[in-house]
Amino acid sequence: MKIFATTIALLLGALTASAQYLCTEQGTVFTTTETVTVDGKTETVDQTTTVEEVTTAENGVVSARLLTVQKIPGNDFAEIKSYSSYTYDPATQLTVFIPMTAEDFKNDFINTMVEMARSQGQNVTDSDIAELDKAIRVKGELSLELPEAPDTTAKIPNKSLKMSIATQTMSFNIWEAKYLGFETVTVPAGTYENCFKMSYVQKINTPEGVEKNYCTSWFAKGIGEVKTIEADKKGNIRSTSELKSVRK
Repeated sequence: MKIFATTIALLLGALTASAQYLCTEQGTVFTTTETVTVDGKTETVDQTTTVEEVTTAENGVVSARLLTVQKIPGNDFAEIKSYSSYTYDPATQLTVFIPMTAEDFKNDFINTMVEMARSQGQNVTDSDIAELDKAIRVKGELSLELPEAPDTTAKIPNKSLKMSIATQTMSFNIWEAKYLGFETVTVPAGTYENCFKMSYVQKINTPEGVEKNYCTSWFAKGIGEVKTIEADKKGNIRSTSELKSVRK
């Protein structure tokens, strides 16, 4: 009976794990290649994403925090760091991808501005960073919900993240998200079957104007995001991000 119970527990554990569109192995490193086309010119940049921390709450919800590092083109010593996260609730079999929280966005923005200034030879002191931190106000969160059994007719709530610096305001929004079912995807890292596919509109409001990116993303079980395509309203591709390698 003990062997039978153990076997059942392992089987249920495997079934639960299969529903997770995230990597729960701490220390795993993903390399992603992003190809960007601007004014007819194409540039390719690699970035690495590391699963820095994996935790399990008392209610069974699993959380993974990821650090992404991208080199600034033309400068071998400057880099941009950003954080994202995933959560998975075994009770509902819902995975949530959180590309940006308010706190992380604020920190990422400050780090990016500091790195860019330093890459241009400017001296940035701790007091400069503290002053910038006080001037920034951020609220909201960007997230994508990945249910185990998506309803392709469901109306998905919009998400918004707003940031204000003095009198300047900008916002990042995820609109018109749609579940598109499942699809097998081949990227440089390999072929992933039954990837969760969804589309959404990424709207960015800045003092300079409004930009919309029409995005399609694929998420693989046990991995997370493996491919994303961003295009304009006419379908012209602006950027493609693909998983290049996985190192554990």
